Amino acid sequence: MIIKKIEVWGIQMPFRDGPYAMSHVTQEVVYGRILQVHTADGQTGLGEVVFPPSLSVDERQRLIADEPFYLSSLVGKEVDGLIQLAEELCGSGRSWSGIVFGLQTAGYDLLGKARGLPVSNVLGGKLGNGVDDYFSISECSVERISERLEIAGQDRKVIQLKLGIGSPEKDVQQVGAVLRKLTERQILLADANGGWSVDTACEIISRFDDPRVVWEEACSTYDENTEVACRTGKPVMVDQCVKEASLARKAVDDRLVSSICIKPAFLGGLTVARDVRDYCANSGMKMRIDGPWCGDIATAAILHLAVGAPPDLLIAGCDLREPLVRERDLKGVIRFDGCRIGPPSGPGLGITLPDNVMGDPDAIYSIR
Repeated sequence: MIIKKIEVWGIQMPFRDGPYAMSHVTQEVVYGRILQVHTADGQTGLGEVVFPPSLSVDERQRLIADEPFYLSSLVGKEVDGLIQLAEELCGSGRSWSGIVFGLQTAGYDLLGKARGLPVSNVLGGKLGNGVDDYFSISECSVERISERLEIAGQDRKVIQLKLGIGSPEKDVQQVGAVLRKLTERQILLADANGGWSVDTACEIISRFDDPRVVWEEACSTYDENTEVACRTGKPVMVDQCVKEASLARKAVDDRLVSSICIKPAFLGGLTVARDVRDYCANSGMKMRIDGPWCGDIATAAILHLAVGAPPDLLIAGCDLREPLVRERDLKGVIRFDGCRIGPPSGPGLGITLPDNVMGDPDAIYSIR
């Protein structure tokens, strides 16, 4: 399959209920880029570039300004060139990971369509029809947290609570308030997003002896999180402190943390994330597979990866569109009973862009 044309659109999706706060950054709008790759034989592949939440406006604009150099180089080449270019860009720095993810997603979408297979099969196969959809809460008051819990409902297996935004005592109060409302079968991911020191994390965690709590990314580095796990004896999940595949494998081999969060848009694309997923599966390490908040195309790609994890090891996935205001629904998520979700059916990602739904592209690269 020869690449004939690439169209690019910028997207902006504000948060529906106001700013979404984490310990290291507060987001008001999610920015991304949609890629549609056309082949000479009439196929189209979709990708979504996901920029890191902490990326500055200037950094984002610099990455967008570089698009003509690498996208124009793909025109006239085989589709495999998308995957190859993505692998080459992996070494360009962590801010490029979301671009690598978008390029690889378009490549896998095209490969799946060419083979008549969903992306989940191209990534190694599907082990379940759906995944538990966790519900994330980022609020400053116990009252607002309670309101969000009502929206989530008791059928929701996993609740994530953002911490590290206020004082440690406030974090303790919020965790206690959530635990009092959860059922015995629900799980709380208490997520500080790396916002605590080791001592603060240990002090807060020591206040609770509840098997429903998993302490997510208490500190900003892998070594700090493993120290917290060793000192407290409580389950600790590592997330964005695992910045590359080699550190993810180390986390699995060390066996000091209880679980790992796999984010393809941060690790460097679907290929690397699949390898980490399979390494976790072979070692019996529990995992969560998701990403930063994003649109339909990226969410679908991540769900295709998630359904290939062993169900008994997968803590949850996520509808990463949930808190966002989207101008259009590309139906990147299928909902099942019991707060479970999955990727669209059909070959590739299972998503098509209706004609003119995106408006005029920001840029077009084509064979002249």
